[in-house]
Amino acid sequence: MAELMCNPRRIQVRATRQLAEAWDQEVRRRVVLSGEASGEARVRERLAATVGAPTLAALARVLARTEGWQEGEDGVFRHRLDGGVISFDPDSRELEIVARVSARVEASGEAVTIVRAEVGDLLRASGTGTYYDDEWGGHTRERAERTADLAAESALDDAAERARTRERERAESAHAQDVREQARRNAEDSLAATRRKRERELRAQAADVLAAIGETGRGLFHRALAEAYRDAILAYARTHGATGVSCAEGADGVVDIQFELEV
Repeated sequence: MAELMCNPRRIQVRATRQLAEAWDQEVRRRVVLSGEASGEARVRERLAATVGAPTLAALARVLARTEGWQEGEDGVFRHRLDGGVISFDPDSRELEIVARVSARVEASGEAVTIVRAEVGDLLRASGTGTYYDDEWGGHTRERAERTADLAAESALDDAAERARTRERERAESAHAQDVREQARRNAEDSLAATRRKRERELRAQAADVLAAIGETGRGLFHRALAEAYRDAILAYARTHGATGVSCAEGADGVVDIQFELEV
């Protein structure tokens, strides 16, 4: 025999709740910044007192034609080294060797503030339950009423949580920019302190590098200076009508210049 089932009936319950809550909310931001720290060590040597003017004039011409040396817009000749640079300024007649060491540094800053958050809303929600007149399958009116009540309460709970979330987001949005800017300022202060500390360490490292590259740099410069001495002497000999002028470089790098000049 087929079982007959009546049409379902529905019960709808409408519920309201006055939501009035307040709490202290923490707004926190963290900013991470990175940058570069560098340390330098340098040594200068004035050549005007030890090298004659004709040789210094010839030196500029030698450096201009020697591979690796480049003349800048400021007229200074520079040669890059592994870890630094050597330079010669024809105007000041100074030789300078600079060692540079750099490293990445990173620091973070945090800021936090406590703000008052409040929510006051009249919440409305409804819930539905289903039953059968013949209570088919245990779907009684009492059960439908309980189901509708629970559904309405659950909907009110969800609405309350949405209201709290909106207030939390509003409080965050209202103060986030100020807190973030303070966090950035704190990060900048921290980065500056970290950079100063790291630069002290890097200057000590640069002094070690300077000692290492100084010999290489001076070797490059002295080879150019030797050519300048040669050019200056040969120019002097030719200018003053010297005869028998000869110039030869030995295997040991010593340049032998000979000429005869009547005094």
